[in-house]
Amino acid sequence: MKRFRFGLLTTLIVAIALAAFAQLRAPQRPALVARTGLTLAEAKTWGYQLQGAHAMLIPPEIDLLVIDHARDASATDLISAADVETFRQRPRAPPRIVLAYLSVGEAETYRYYWWKPWASGAYFGLMRPSWLGSENKEWKGNFQVRYWQAGWQRLIVNPNRTRLEALREAWFGAHMSYIDKLLEAGFDGVYLDRVDAFGAWEKAHPNAEADMAAFVGAISAYAKARRPGFLIVPQNGEELTLRPEYRRAIDGIAKEDLMFGLDGTEHENAADEIVHASETLTAARRAKLPVFVVEYLNDPDKQLSAQRRLSELGFTLTFAERDLKAPPMVIQPLPVATAVPSVASPAPAPNASATQPPQR
Repeated sequence: MKRFRFGLLTTLIVAIALAAFAQLRAPQRPALVARTGLTLAEAKTWGYQLQGAHAMLIPPEIDLLVIDHARDASATDLISAADVETFRQRPRAPPRIVLAYLSVGEAETYRYYWWKPWASGAYFGLMRPSWLGSENKEWKGNFQVRYWQAGWQRLIVNPNRTRLEALREAWFGAHMSYIDKLLEAGFDGVYLDRVDAFGAWEKAHPNAEADMAAFVGAISAYAKARRPGFLIVPQNGEELTLRPEYRRAIDGIAKEDLMFGLDGTEHENAADEIVHASETLTAARRAKLPVFVVEYLNDPDKQLSAQRRLSELGFTLTFAERDLKAPPMVIQPLPVATAVPSVASPAPAPNASATQPPQR
């Protein structure tokens, strides 16, 4: 009986010690060399390709490129730091900016962090994390997330990594946070998609908008602390730029379908939607945030219309296919209006009644 009690006490002490150890913070990851090169404001052209990207097919004129960390939506085939550097280099021009795509408002089943039992119904659904929402009906394999919950946020950015997490990573190959992977792959920054996911949660979670702003702020603070100059460019959710703390956390903003496409392919958006979004983005630009717009257009007349309007607003435009499989195209400058040669007007005839005698 005494042995049993001693064994139980020993087990309890070990369990308490392990639990305490698990809560200890691990040493911070090493700092990385500060980013140098072009600024976002210097990027006059940009491109967006998430599938099948090859460095040799990217036009050298592209100053800013958004690509995926994974090759063709593969969970395991991630591009390396050497690959990123290949995308960065171009002939007879300074290295381009290369940003990594990252969805922070949805989980994707083809990502390295995904675990099949989460959504398979296995074990009566007990393996499903509380942060995992319903599947996006328009994009199979994409799931809404309660992005304000710690479980999801640790997958994306984990500044307070515990010693247990560090041991799991070292001994068992457990995955580091997404942002750490992108930092160590040498990307110049991150292109945050589904920032606008707060719109789907506002009724169920009144703090949805503020929590997304705080989440982006946490990503920015950690990434910039580890690699000074790391760029944060969210896509959509431009309403967040009305928050001063959010503007301080980001370096630029991107917008999809500003003029066309909200109600169908190449369908012009309602005038009030265009005006509202344009005014918000213009305010962001006045706050020194470069604005990048992607329109999914093939019609030449609509392309020209978008180019003229967005050029007037000072936004940087690219065109792309919605599946983002094709290499980015280079948009040709707007044609300069040809000035009509001025013709000297003849001098007005002198007033006859004032200068000539009346005729008889």
